[in-house]
Amino acid sequence: MRRLGTRMLSAMLPNALAAWLLTEWLWPLEDVTDTAHIRVFAAFVALCFGMYWLRLPIWLAALGKAGYIWWALAWLFSFHSAPSLPYALWRDGVAWLQGGRLSMPSDAMRTFAFFLLLWAISFLFHWLIVQKKRWFVPYALTVGYIAVLDTFFPYSGNDAIVRLVALGFFAFVWLHGERLQAKAPSFRIGAWRAAALFIPAAALAAGYAGPKLPPQWPDPVAFIRSDHAQPEETNDDSPSPDVAKVGYGQNDSRLGGPFIADDTVVFTAKDRGLHYWRIETKDIYTGKGWEVFPSEQVRSFANGEELKYEWWSDQVETVEQKAEIERRDQGFHLVYPLGLRQVEAAEPVVYRMDVAAEKIYTTDDRANAFPIGKYSLTYWEPDFPIAALRAAPPVRDPLLLKRYTQLPKTLPQRVRDLAKQIAAGEQTAYDKVRAIEQYFQLGQYTYETKDVAVPKENEDYVDQFLFETKRGYCDNFSTSMVVLVRSLGIPARWVKGYTSGRLVSEQDGQNLYEIRNNDAHAWVEVYFEGIGWVPFEPTRGFVNPYAFSLSQQNEEQQAQPSQPEPQEQPRVPLEQLIKRSSPEQDRHWWEKLADSWSWKMALSVFAMLAALGGTIYTTRRKWWPRLTLLRFRRRQVDSPEWLVPAYLALLRQLHDYGLKRKEEETLRQYAIQVDRLFETDEMERLTKSYEQAVYGANSSRINFREARQLWENLIKRTIS
Repeated sequence: MRRLGTRMLSAMLPNALAAWLLTEWLWPLEDVTDTAHIRVFAAFVALCFGMYWLRLPIWLAALGKAGYIWWALAWLFSFHSAPSLPYALWRDGVAWLQGGRLSMPSDAMRTFAFFLLLWAISFLFHWLIVQKKRWFVPYALTVGYIAVLDTFFPYSGNDAIVRLVALGFFAFVWLHGERLQAKAPSFRIGAWRAAALFIPAAALAAGYAGPKLPPQWPDPVAFIRSDHAQPEETNDDSPSPDVAKVGYGQNDSRLGGPFIADDTVVFTAKDRGLHYWRIETKDIYTGKGWEVFPSEQVRSFANGEELKYEWWSDQVETVEQKAEIERRDQGFHLVYPLGLRQVEAAEPVVYRMDVAAEKIYTTDDRANAFPIGKYSLTYWEPDFPIAALRAAPPVRDPLLLKRYTQLPKTLPQRVRDLAKQIAAGEQTAYDKVRAIEQYFQLGQYTYETKDVAVPKENEDYVDQFLFETKRGYCDNFSTSMVVLVRSLGIPARWVKGYTSGRLVSEQDGQNLYEIRNNDAHAWVEVYFEGIGWVPFEPTRGFVNPYAFSLSQQNEEQQAQPSQPEPQEQPRVPLEQLIKRSSPEQDRHWWEKLADSWSWKMALSVFAMLAALGGTIYTTRRKWWPRLTLLRFRRRQVDSPEWLVPAYLALLRQLHDYGLKRKEEETLRQYAIQVDRLFETDEMERLTKSYEQAVYGANSSRINFREARQLWENLIKRTIS
């Protein structure tokens, strides 16, 4: 009986270890892909190795696995009858092949293919680990897989690494003992197995209880990116070495992780206005990300027909503008400005707006979506009156309040307390929102795209950013502002799209912009009663492109110089003027200091001054750029008198940063070298504006707002 138990254990344990190793490949898929129901696939892996352990006939095991796949597909995709499943898979597969494979196959077809892949991999793992007892290759592949996901993707592999280390040591010792026993039957396998359990457990316990050093190696992602940024290796025409491309994405259910740059052009726009390009809004905050409000309301309008959609009330002054869009991607939706009125394309198209998300799809008359390459837009450019925003009454609509002030019950109380603290003393809803918007411009929050944390299972995305990491990009800033505004009972929503992009040239009196994946952006819209939805920009380094104006009466009041109030002349008691001084009081302060001075004090002061000077010098790359930013922010921006000294200050800062300009090098050549290092084109664009300001060539056409933004971005890049 004992031998039977030993044999069963020897047969079961390698299969269990192989099944566990394969499931480690499945758990990260929920974080790095859109795959759901991972437990269904993990159960299938367990079923495969259970049948290997029971040594069922091949035909019986295949029948059992096929039956599980059949049941799983019917349960996941709610087929009306199980017999119709094979026909549905066959139909989807043939339709995909006949369609030229330009689109993805159906979800059921992809799930079926994934089951077949797991079937094949489970056989491979069983052959390597159980039959050949070759544990190292699948184990090393699994460790590398988890390490790559943990390094380059928004996935935390801490728990997986601990499991791999613990069970990996155990499996190595156990399987090595099996091989030794196979070679020498007299080998004492019992003592070996006891050591296999005790030694890894003791090592893990010592490691857990012992002191732990912080990470000793630098971030490999930053090293790889900096290595590719070397000027002699940079090639603008070569493909991007980035691990993944990031731009607009539809799935925002889990936010966090790095924003990996991608310079691919998404579309170009001819436009006179300056605004953001919208795609959709989202309004359900889950604590980890955003979901769309469940609604099936769709509003359709024909090609060239006016969109009868109320963006704002009559209190908002608007100017009609036109734009021409040329798409480089294959999107089934429009990119459009706030205040859209009309869309016209050459193709016969019907536009269908998902009212819940304000996302507009391009479809045919049968509601089949298809991409369009070029289209023209007519829209209203708004000018929001600040006086009307401040006078807006509280929102009374219960449905609107319920939807746009929704917050999860798990939101930490300190987030709500922070919102009240920021808005303390503000009387109107507009002033409270502005206070929250300006709060993120404080020095404690940093714009960062690489080292961005992903909240753990029990952490809130906004709470982590506001109180723990305090670093992130537009997703962090905009989501946090929406949550803070909603904490005050003010309706707000999250908006996705693109910034205005990069100005390329001027054509037919219009500006030509290139909008790239790097320009993907998220911002905030707040609802004001009697006004409508108003955009706000909390992200550091970005400026709200929309106009906000005071009324003419307020402007005249501010323009009038205030009369100085008569001030009372200072009075001094007569005793202080005629008070006699003693000889001790007549001595100067340096004479008194010399009496108390000693060589020890002189040495101490010198050491303190040297330490202070050394600290100031070694940290100059951190404080001097910030001081430069502060110094030039107080100056008037809309004139060459600001741009010229600001550009010269930037040159000094770049020289101190290590980017020294050669004597024979022109400014444009130098700008190209700077842009190659920083992987941008901001220095070249700023240099063109500087030359226009210096030589007076079309200086009136300089976009000083854009020039200031470019200048600030370059100064911030030198902060190391």
